Amino acid sequence: MKTEPERSGDPLFGVVTGLYLALLATPPVVFAVGRLVTSDGAVLYGTTVSAATAVVGLGWLTTARVDDLAPRVGATRLRWTLAVLPVGYALLGFVALDVAGVVAILAFFFGTGAMVGGFVLGVMARTRHAVTVLDDVETECEFRAGWPSAAKHRLGLVAAAATALAFGCFLAGTFTDRMLLQYVGQLLIPVGLVSYTSAEPRTFTVSSAGLEQRLPVARRLVGWDAFDGYSRTADALVLHRRWRLDHRFALADIDDPDAVGAAIGRYLPAA
Repeated sequence: MKTEPERSGDPLFGVVTGLYLALLATPPVVFAVGRLVTSDGAVLYGTTVSAATAVVGLGWLTTARVDDLAPRVGATRLRWTLAVLPVGYALLGFVALDVAGVVAILAFFFGTGAMVGGFVLGVMARTRHAVTVLDDVETECEFRAGWPSAAKHRLGLVAAAATALAFGCFLAGTFTDRMLLQYVGQLLIPVGLVSYTSAEPRTFTVSSAGLEQRLPVARRLVGWDAFDGYSRTADALVLHRRWRLDHRFALADIDDPDAVGAAIGRYLPAA
């Protein structure tokens, strides 16, 4: 009996959506109460808890009632705006510190948390999109591979330089009391680490829908129209992409490189 694909209305996606909305909606509510009602600390604390709880519940209920929301969001690059929008929110809290006081601090930290939550939502939506698309698609081959050693070494140097720059920004901001510089450094630190881990071995599948990358808790599907072609070098199969990093698969990691190359060749021209 065929198993139904995972739907976007699942409780987990709804709860994470509710948390994300709560992080963005709570500071304005607290600001309004502080300006229009009272600035008493106990009242503002109660307002924070109450507003966050209410928005989490509302976000969960609303999202759970909308079928296929996550797959539709995951099908577009707009999913990453969920993580980008809170950057401006957090910066607004930072620059408004003298005006809004404790509410600005709340906005800064809640905005930073919303950045993480938005990224998680993007990954969840992308996974649900991949599950939905691949539900009825037959897999031609599956393999596990990382980048070839030479390319991985070059990427490691770039990642190390980016990480060193990020730490430099953070330390410079710390010693000069420039919070904005510290914040930029904190944002950049994960960039180098994430870039380098992308070269580690991953499990991939090839099908008519595209190239799928499987991680322990996430899945990613890239359609064939995202690639310009493929080539085979002395140490790797390379899927070429314009304006973005190519996909590289070390031949030494693949049990049958000819079979994988033949499967890819059915959908991409040789470059």
